[in-house]
Amino acid sequence: MAQLKLSLFSNNFPDFFIIDHTGLVDIAKIETEQDRRDATFAWTGPSLNFGTTGMLVRAVAPPGFCLRIATFDDFRIHSKFFTGIIDPQVKAEVIEESTFVLQAAEIDPNQASFRSVKFPDRFIRHRNFELFAEPVVTPAELQSACFRMTNPLHPSEF
Repeated sequence: MAQLKLSLFSNNFPDFFIIDHTGLVDIAKIETEQDRRDATFAWTGPSLNFGTTGMLVRAVAPPGFCLRIATFDDFRIHSKFFTGIIDPQVKAEVIEESTFVLQAAEIDPNQASFRSVKFPDRFIRHRNFELFAEPVVTPAELQSACFRMTNPLHPSEF
């Protein structure tokens, strides 16, 4: 599994990074060292080139958590511990709901959007500073699904 480390910040709120807040994933300002840790991810795809498919997983402790579309919570993005799932069917479902295509953002093709593989009409986007997987059509929705990749905010251990 490739370990391409990165942090992602909102295109329209450049001071707000994607942060795993212990189960729920939001965009927020980096205020503490823990925030830096919680905003550092690994992309499991073969590269950070547009068109690659992969998962966003925590790059710092605790390991084994990925960003998952929680269909049971209105398609909210949750972090989910997936490496310890024993049931192969459940694990496959979690991985499927956590796999995205990295693509050029429609509103700014120099930046990134993450389109769901399982739900191809849905993109990771922020709404009210919370992350969801939703269809994006209007300019405001397209903007909220546009993220800028940057160097990881924390040196990762994995």
